[in-house]
Amino acid sequence: MATIKKIFLKNVNKIVPMTSENTLTSMGSIISNGIINAAGRNASISLTTRDGNVRMNAVTGMVLFLQHWYWYPMLNFVTLALTPTSLIAVNKDLKVPKSFESKLNAKPSLFKYPDFLKKEEDTKKGKVETAVLSTTAKVKARVERKKGTKGDVEMADSQSATPSKAAADDKEKSAAADDKEKSATDKADGAAEEEKKEDDKGEEEKKDEPEPDFGMCKNPCRMLKQQEQKMEYLMDPKYKYFPVLKDRFSGFVVLKEVEGGGDGEPEKFYDDEERDLDAPNPDLVSDLDIPKPFEFDPAIQSGF
Repeated sequence: MATIKKIFLKNVNKIVPMTSENTLTSMGSIISNGIINAAGRNASISLTTRDGNVRMNAVTGMVLFLQHWYWYPMLNFVTLALTPTSLIAVNKDLKVPKSFESKLNAKPSLFKYPDFLKKEEDTKKGKVETAVLSTTAKVKARVERKKGTKGDVEMADSQSATPSKAAADDKEKSAAADDKEKSATDKADGAAEEEKKEDDKGEEEKKDEPEPDFGMCKNPCRMLKQQEQKMEYLMDPKYKYFPVLKDRFSGFVVLKEVEGGGDGEPEKFYDDEERDLDAPNPDLVSDLDIPKPFEFDPAIQSGF
């Protein structure tokens, strides 16, 4: 499955920048790339809920999306079928603890983020000669003929004579400039080549290192549908929390505190970094004014 996925992504990324492909193929590749990278590569198409029930809004969105060839604005209806691919564990106060982790019983590269579309750079060295159109040459010749034959004769005489000192100096300056430009180009190419060798060496070292058969996913993390079957929660004394539902590996997961768990240090939450204790309303409950206290009269309420 991993091989098929890799081949598909390679073909999609290869076709998108090509201008020689037909409209239908190019459009299909662009749409495929958009679905793969939807919501920052943190969403996927799902027609059912996590409990297995049919999502009618997702089905409706897909039906309309499949008719986009007749009306292009229908492309946007695919967003109704998208669902987040994430695991967010919260405690009883609905805060996200940083210490919580889950174990992936598979190689991490199997469920890694898809690579972004990269622009291929031209690796050819040397200068590219500018093509001169025949019409441009004809226009230039016509302009030169209009200047008169006198100037042309004088120029021909001067060229047939012995080259002057100024022409020799210009030639030497031009040769020196070309040598300087060539040396700068060679120096830049050498630096780029050295940098490329270092990158290749680092990549080879990474390839030589065997990839572990498992990985740890920190909270919160990306969680694909296929990835859920490979997940496991560890009941370890170093962890302060354990999920209430141990078979749930996606969406929001409520945690319970383990007695005696943790390293004894106070827990850190992602929510605390976003709160400004000096603000008038640090919890951002509401920007509206709180209504004044009033007495509730059941008799008045029942009259409506």
